[in-house]
Amino acid sequence: MNKDYFKKFVKLDEKVESNYSVWLYTRVSSKGQFDSNNSIENQRDAAFDLANKNGYTITKTFGETYESAKGDFTRKEFKKLIETVLKSKKKPFAIMIYKMSRFSRTGGGAIGLVNELVRNHGVHLIEVSTNRNTTTPRGEQDIIDSLVHARKENIERLEITIPGLTNFVKSGNWLGKAPRGYDHYGPRVKNLKFISGVQELKINHEGKLLKKAWKWKLQEKPDHLIIKDLELLGLKIPKQSLSAMWRNPFYCGIQTNKFLKGEIVVGNWNSIVSVEDFKTVNDRLDNKNIKEYEQTIFSKDRPLQTFLYCTLCGSKLTGYKAKHKFDYYKCLNPKCKCKDMNACTSAKSKHDGVHNLFINYLNNYSLKDEYMVVFKEQLKLAIESTEFEKFENQKILQKKLVEIETKLNSIEQKYLFDGLDKSIYDKHNSELIREKSKLNEKIDDTNLKISNLDKKIDSCIELSKNISKHWGLGNFETKKGIQKLLFPSGLYIDSVNRQYRTKKINSIFVLINSLSSVNNVKKEDESGENSDSSYIVAGTGLEPVTFGL
Repeated sequence: MNKDYFKKFVKLDEKVESNYSVWLYTRVSSKGQFDSNNSIENQRDAAFDLANKNGYTITKTFGETYESAKGDFTRKEFKKLIETVLKSKKKPFAIMIYKMSRFSRTGGGAIGLVNELVRNHGVHLIEVSTNRNTTTPRGEQDIIDSLVHARKENIERLEITIPGLTNFVKSGNWLGKAPRGYDHYGPRVKNLKFISGVQELKINHEGKLLKKAWKWKLQEKPDHLIIKDLELLGLKIPKQSLSAMWRNPFYCGIQTNKFLKGEIVVGNWNSIVSVEDFKTVNDRLDNKNIKEYEQTIFSKDRPLQTFLYCTLCGSKLTGYKAKHKFDYYKCLNPKCKCKDMNACTSAKSKHDGVHNLFINYLNNYSLKDEYMVVFKEQLKLAIESTEFEKFENQKILQKKLVEIETKLNSIEQKYLFDGLDKSIYDKHNSELIREKSKLNEKIDDTNLKISNLDKKIDSCIELSKNISKHWGLGNFETKKGIQKLLFPSGLYIDSVNRQYRTKKINSIFVLINSLSSVNNVKKEDESGENSDSSYIVAGTGLEPVTFGL
């Protein structure tokens, strides 16, 4: 029987055009590896040697940098490699990788990706170090086994390192690079001048300026003005970075690392803002993002609206007008059981109005004539202590002004004698002149504020003597200004007992109240001994009053 006859019925694989084009992906895990050894070069050299032996041509390279293998598509170069493969009409025969652990350590995700490349796109993987590849079933299984081993190796490594890292942060240490404003000292830092036997985070010059930023934020200065003032002092910070800083507990000395699994640890570094002030800033930011229930339009007849808080639930009080005539305050929380309160006292009122009660409450912070002399001296000391910051800022501004003058002289010398191009000269000269003008404006403004010390004191005393009168007779804006001045965080009111209370009072008015308290103690002290009045001495926490009235 002639068997050759049946050869025409045999189905053979279609011949495909030979493709000898391959792409190369190289990487190391960390910057330290990238800088300190030749791993990338070694991976490249080995890949080119294997390509020459097998007749391949490396037409594109990816990676050649440091990228952690925690995730596949969090690596920019790896993501670029895969996306380019999928989009290309003419795909490579294979992707060369020195070891499969360089390709991925994710295990199952990587295996799925290999199947996608090989099955759907005809792109193979070649492990350079072993010459294993996915062109055969056995080779494909070997590649998959390598990926599984890489994943297992990664898990075992984490099981060893994570407990150590957890204990490290639980001890109050910071893991990773210190945030802006701090110099990072330790045994494994890159900068030689910061090498130390133990970790220590120290506030640097930028940190001192950021401390000012936190103070301005507490004074409710807008972020764009804070950025502008910081830039004048020599610190440029993007608005995104500033916004992130307000939300970062690191700056108040709190550690919230993921290794702690929700546990809060106090860090070993000095904070640039207190925990209380950090909470105040963040509470304000949170309140700005909350759409409050039944928020009504501000009425000039209800100046305490959203300034008062409910003692039962902590919500703000809004207001309404009953029968188009009488004003009332009520809690924003619809589930709260507190009572609505009349704003003003009328002939038919069962209870004193909230406004009348507030005027009576302000009387506790009115300055009496007999305390005027001692209060003026204490106030002067307090304001002078806070003006120190303005003097400090002025020195910084003056120093920066000298630097700009030096740059202007230098660029003029280069233009006149060194042949500097006129267009370059004009550009930089105009920029420096604009910056100089801004600095001069800021210096003049600072000088004016410092020179107005006596006016500030007189204005403060005048307001302090008649604080309740100023509020009672003032217009809507005056009332709001006085409220914010005395009680920056607002007031709480008990709707049943009609009593006010607050957690934070302007330090100036704490001093006034303490003077009255000392006098009361003296009157009640029948022993004739002098009471301890040391606590009325002005401290550094007092701030000059800004009335805006």
